[in-house]
Amino acid sequence: MKFTPVFLLLYLIIGAGIMPVYAGDSVSLDVPPASLEEWYKPANKRQVWLHTMFRLRREMQAIGEYAEQKDQAGMKKWISRLEKDYSKIADMVPEWEKEIKPRLLPELEMFAEKGDTPRLAKTLKMIQRTCDDCHSDYQPLVTAMYRSPHYEDIKVKGLNGAPQSFTDNMENLSDSVNRILIALEDGHKAVAQQARQNLVDQLQHLGDSCNRCHKDDKYPRERILGEETQQRFKTLQSNIDKGQVKDSQKLMGEIAVTVCARCHNTHRIVSDLRNALLPD
Repeated sequence: MKFTPVFLLLYLIIGAGIMPVYAGDSVSLDVPPASLEEWYKPANKRQVWLHTMFRLRREMQAIGEYAEQKDQAGMKKWISRLEKDYSKIADMVPEWEKEIKPRLLPELEMFAEKGDTPRLAKTLKMIQRTCDDCHSDYQPLVTAMYRSPHYEDIKVKGLNGAPQSFTDNMENLSDSVNRILIALEDGHKAVAQQARQNLVDQLQHLGDSCNRCHKDDKYPRERILGEETQQRFKTLQSNIDKGQVKDSQKLMGEIAVTVCARCHNTHRIVSDLRNALLPD
């Protein structure tokens, strides 16, 4: 199905609160041990678990590459690092002690010393399989639980100056978008202009909350609410004044795609997944 900008806008607004239900096979996801939380933010100051996983991947890649080059010194260096980080898994999450196979590490070192590249590659693949098996069982839910933003604690300034929840902010944004479209349809220029200004102000306040997660990084906000978006709203103001209804509707569709959909595709999908899987 091909969506026109205006139809896509209405589809996003009307369907925002609708959760489809599908018949068929159910999906089962394993809940990770509670001890894992200790190694993710905000329980930990650093993303210790993530950085450990990144190092493991890098170490296994380095071992494989040096094995192809028959560089024993390079293999020895990275196998030593792999042993250290691989062993940390059970230290950090004792419940996963049976998920890993530390006995493979001495074998890896032995094959490296002998220069037995085929058996080293096979052993390395077995170690990789322990990682892949764990990821298959736990990664989707872990991502939803520990790597998606929590919006409940973030407050956004409302049009009346009072702080409001993200949920209320989204509802008000939707109201403003619809009010613009209704006013355009019915030829009420003043109402459309006021709703346009409300929407601009609401998005400005929403953008002020970006630094809660993005800190000093201005790019995420600029990408969604930057110069191009501001220019669209200026053009919209001019179009409304001129009574150019179709051009205004088309522009609202562009704003829906470049602002609403772009932000939702980045932030909302994983957040909704977490809320659906872990409603409590």
